[in-house]
Amino acid sequence: MGRHALPPQTGAFYINLDRVPARQAFMETQFNHTGLAGALRFSATDAQNPDALVGNGYVPGTGSRWGLKTSEIACFESHRAVWKAALDQNLQAVAVFEDDVEMSTQAGAVIAGLLGDAGGYDMVKLDYSPRSLRFGPEESIAGVPVRPMLEMAPSAAAYVLSLEGCRKLLSWSERYSDHLDDFISIPRPDWRMYQCFPAVGVQMIWSKQQDHTVEEVKVSERSQDRNINSGLDKGPTWFRIRRELLATRRKLYWRMGGQARLLQSGGFVGFIPCADDLQV
Repeated sequence: MGRHALPPQTGAFYINLDRVPARQAFMETQFNHTGLAGALRFSATDAQNPDALVGNGYVPGTGSRWGLKTSEIACFESHRAVWKAALDQNLQAVAVFEDDVEMSTQAGAVIAGLLGDAGGYDMVKLDYSPRSLRFGPEESIAGVPVRPMLEMAPSAAAYVLSLEGCRKLLSWSERYSDHLDDFISIPRPDWRMYQCFPAVGVQMIWSKQQDHTVEEVKVSERSQDRNINSGLDKGPTWFRIRRELLATRRKLYWRMGGQARLLQSGGFVGFIPCADDLQV
């Protein structure tokens, strides 16, 4: 395994709460494992600190959901702060990680390659998603096999953004009411989003290796701490009906020949494959 330096005018950040050093240590081990040099810790927005969420962009009903939990708003604001930092520093591309991502030994070369060729994408998702999804025909960016993403994907624990991708996400998220993972993977006409094929990262919650790591990495307070995960509002009836109608329309498109045409064109339907040294 070689060392992979970040290309000039690029960056790599992992988002970590100040009060959870165990996850910082875990991510430093992962970057050493994959050979990626130069990744930096980015202090996460802390949902337990009320002042940290003052002036956030969450506005109920402006996105695909009505209500968000405090932990979900903090997560969104943490990622948004990374996008802004990348834009402020004029980074041509940036890799963004949450702090519980197990990485393949292949990840360093993949990330360095993608960072060095930011003209071919807005976003490339690097990690596995725990759901069957649809993707377009295989392409290559910087020698990395990728497939266009055609629908929202659960999990946004590891991804690469171009400078233009950061700019778009910041503009679109001035007001939001989406989970972060949904938001960055919404199909949009002006959004070139891809999935790395195979995935070179997986959140520990989905990994078969989770029994070999510490409890703070296996379990996230975003799902366990009731103080920051309660009071979810699903919105008024009209909003819920509209959401269901949109979901039904998408399902009908795929069932009425859309999926067959996708497969005939070389597309893919199923769970994202992972690099050989990752187990899900």
